[in-house]
Amino acid sequence: MKILYLTDQIHLHGGAEKILIQKLNYWVEYFNYNVTLITTEQRDKKPFFPLNKNVNLIDLKINYIEGVSFFNPTNFLKLPNHYKMLKYEVERLQPDAIFVISRSYVRLLAPLITNGISIFNEYHTSYYSTKLSLENVSIFKKIKIKLVDTFISKIETHYTKIIFLNQEEYDYYNLSNAVIIPNFFDEKVPEILGERKNSIVTLGRLCYQKGYDILIDVWEIVDKKVEGWELNIYGNGNDYESLAQKINDKKFRNPLNLRAAINNINEKLSESSFYVMSSRYETFPMVLLEALSNKLPVVSFDSPTGARNILVNNEDSLLAEPNNISDLATKILLLINNRDLRESMGVKALSNVKRFSAMTVMNKWDDLIKSNKK
Repeated sequence: MKILYLTDQIHLHGGAEKILIQKLNYWVEYFNYNVTLITTEQRDKKPFFPLNKNVNLIDLKINYIEGVSFFNPTNFLKLPNHYKMLKYEVERLQPDAIFVISRSYVRLLAPLITNGISIFNEYHTSYYSTKLSLENVSIFKKIKIKLVDTFISKIETHYTKIIFLNQEEYDYYNLSNAVIIPNFFDEKVPEILGERKNSIVTLGRLCYQKGYDILIDVWEIVDKKVEGWELNIYGNGNDYESLAQKINDKKFRNPLNLRAAINNINEKLSESSFYVMSSRYETFPMVLLEALSNKLPVVSFDSPTGARNILVNNEDSLLAEPNNISDLATKILLLINNRDLRESMGVKALSNVKRFSAMTVMNKWDDLIKSNKK
């Protein structure tokens, strides 16, 4: 079986990037399939997560300009060359199936050059984020976005299947060619040695979505009621300076550490006592699977489409009302002050996460390809 994946890049630290690499590796290691990944802007950087040497990585070096509209001439004029190069590679490789993981031009180009090959579009973004982005825009821009969305919807009817990560996304879009396949967790986790530290951990990009500005306010409440604990935020992003300044202004007794993104995620998870997620919205956060697989209970906002599709409230986690600072702080304090509860939830975490095992999920992908092969 020959499989082709199309995406933008795999050098950034992110859940979508990590699950993509894990899938590529799984195809070659366990299914022995011929797998190629074509990117548009890898920019000569290494994959942030180890990629199996048998995965063929091709970067077209289109290098669209980030932060600029795709209809801006700077980006739009790159389109003909992108189409030509992608068409050449598809005709040369002759894959049995094509997967698209992108919100950029490639998702519009790919259906035009498949020539009868089954093609699948994976959604890794939340509909709720789109709704939030439209709240404060002008009527003119809303009309423009509506027209673009109508065009994209027309293109997407040419996909064999659209894959959503959870039931809420599936129900919202209500597409006739949609299916649900969740992500899976990395089962190669280290053995937990010794006592866990009195530390809470969270990982993600430093951006509005992740709600770390809210988490700092939450920690201010927690900080006044406990001693000997710390909160570690690992991530990179545009909000670093503003978050660092806010932390510095608070002058906490218990440390809140803002640290750079890391590759050894499991090591940091395995030494922590529990995980906290303060996101305003999510789709299917990979990091929660990683936390659960390390026997970490989770405290999280019950944000739309995200945590509730992975966590089991009051078993492996405590879900707080979205954006409710007081509620999240209360639930963090509950776990801090109850070691027995942390340990029992950790046991449940390891048990519950097994429904997202690699074999279970990847067999669904394999069935999808074989049942839709043309």
